[in-house]
Amino acid sequence: MDAVTIRAGKSQAMRDMAALRMRQLALFAGILMSGGLQTIPREPLLVLVLAICFAFTNPLRMFKAEFGAIWILLLATVAVALLGGQSFQVAPMLIRYSNFLAGLALLAMYIDRRPGAIAEDLYIMLKFMAFQAVLTPLFALIVPQLFTTFMYKNTIYTTFLYIFTYHEFIVGATLFKRPDGFFFEPGVFQIYLNIFLFICLFLRRFSYFDVGLATLAVMATQSTTGAAILVMLYCVAYWRFLKTAGRMQKLAVLIVGPILLLPIATYATYNLAEKFYGEFSGSAEAREYDLRTGLNVVMENPLTGIGFDYERYFDVAQEVGYRDLDLSDENMTERSNSNGIVTLLYSIGIPLGLVFLWSALRQRMFRPRLLMAGLVLLSMTSEPLIFTPFILMIVFSGLLLKTRKAPQARAATARPRSALAVRS
Repeated sequence: MDAVTIRAGKSQAMRDMAALRMRQLALFAGILMSGGLQTIPREPLLVLVLAICFAFTNPLRMFKAEFGAIWILLLATVAVALLGGQSFQVAPMLIRYSNFLAGLALLAMYIDRRPGAIAEDLYIMLKFMAFQAVLTPLFALIVPQLFTTFMYKNTIYTTFLYIFTYHEFIVGATLFKRPDGFFFEPGVFQIYLNIFLFICLFLRRFSYFDVGLATLAVMATQSTTGAAILVMLYCVAYWRFLKTAGRMQKLAVLIVGPILLLPIATYATYNLAEKFYGEFSGSAEAREYDLRTGLNVVMENPLTGIGFDYERYFDVAQEVGYRDLDLSDENMTERSNSNGIVTLLYSIGIPLGLVFLWSALRQRMFRPRLLMAGLVLLSMTSEPLIFTPFILMIVFSGLLLKTRKAPQARAATARPRSALAVRS
């Protein structure tokens, strides 16, 4: 091999690495827009996502036939939001449609990548977040003097380098602090940590270290929803292994598996008991209020919803809100809804909301398809993130249309088939 070929190979490798890092940066910005992060304005993140995605993909790609069902859904969404909101809500509509556009851009960037590309792009950043989750409570316990505090929206956050951050719902209630990650909220953090566990269990060569790290990271958040998803992922992984293992392996797994899973089941049970009957039972009451009040708001406008304006939600919730709970008047009248599924239904109505949910079940970004859909939708029951770019990318992938090419066009096209168009 001559020197020119070697230099060309190195140059191509450098370009490929630069492209990978840029894709990961766009994905990371989309994730930050899809969480509770408040310190970085959303506008620069949106510009970053769009600029990188459109550097990889012609923006006109989003207007091709395979995206047709998505655009029909978005047009129907703006129509019912206007009807349900009873006015043109400029700011809420711009916020939602900027998220829709970012989700579409991310989807367009990955639609022609090979299968598993998005999992590989996510792996390195989510592994960093897993270390972040595990180290935050350890650092807070061992070297608390490294941490400083700051106030944001009447909540005191404690941080070291703005990487290892936590806040306490009840001061001194737990020895190990709940990590917030980059999201200001452990419940959001667990979503991405469970996605990391999903990738480690189902999409990469099995690594005891990675799976153990991901498991500890999810447990560190002390999220009840996160614990439920953790158990779900392990149960499916256990069942899939039993189906493919040899006879002796099955016997070993049947004996050893339950013993290994016992700590996870114990953690989930303890967490559930704490949230419903322990010091953190107020969290369960607040979630119940959000669910019942949100469903009452849904039934006020079941066909069109009430639009995207939160002020209108507060007005309707004040009239029909669930009152049979020990919550303060301030919590009941000024509390935004934490249930993403209910938020979806009361914003755009039941018919279109069901289309979003059906699309999530058909997602083509990750396999096993239904398991990832279950992870996302279960997470949405405790976090109102369904209208954010990363989640929308997954949801929109379920609406992609399979388009046929003429035989001549297929023969002339050198690109591999879309990773998202592969049948499951």
